Amino acid sequence: MIRPLLWLPVAALCLTPVVAQEASLLKQAEKLHALAAGQWCDGGWTGWDKERADPEQWTFSYAPSYDSENVQDITVIRLFCFAGAYNITHAYYWHREYEGLMPLSLAEPTFKATYADDDGLDGTLLDLKVTGMSASHVLTNSSFDPDTLTISSDAPWRGLGDASSQGTWMFVDGDFTLKRFDIDASYDGEINPQNVVDYTE
Repeated sequence: MIRPLLWLPVAALCLTPVVAQEASLLKQAEKLHALAAGQWCDGGWTGWDKERADPEQWTFSYAPSYDSENVQDITVIRLFCFAGAYNITHAYYWHREYEGLMPLSLAEPTFKATYADDDGLDGTLLDLKVTGMSASHVLTNSSFDPDTLTISSDAPWRGLGDASSQGTWMFVDGDFTLKRFDIDASYDGEINPQNVVDYTE
């Protein structure tokens, strides 16, 4: 019979490879971040909000719809980018068994806003038209929900919060898919976003 205290070293030996693997992956992500993010994410604001500046990572398993026996692990990593007066920005990376570690590109709509009387942002918003799609691995005021496997962002364009954009991306069958995107381009003192993408049915 093994005494209870003798389990501690055994448990430590069992956990060490997992912890080492996670630490190694995070170090790799930080190196990739330094290369991929460039001056946009210089890390010079880490004292602004230490808790939210710390790296975070989540690992979950899934089986693709075309091969339910092939269970795979996905690790999502969020790294601090920069912070301002009311926004904090992070870059996302992920690791998949076959692709390895790479930036996590998230689809975002591009758009054109038309205002009255050529007053620019001070004019009445006449039209908001989606013009296409782009992709980014950097999000503002973002979070990851490991229960729903959803990434969300909420980006005020100015401190008043009357102009902004919000996005939601959900992990679906091996990829993070844009599910909803709202834009408030009115600068009218009111919070009144328009939905421009909705695949949440």
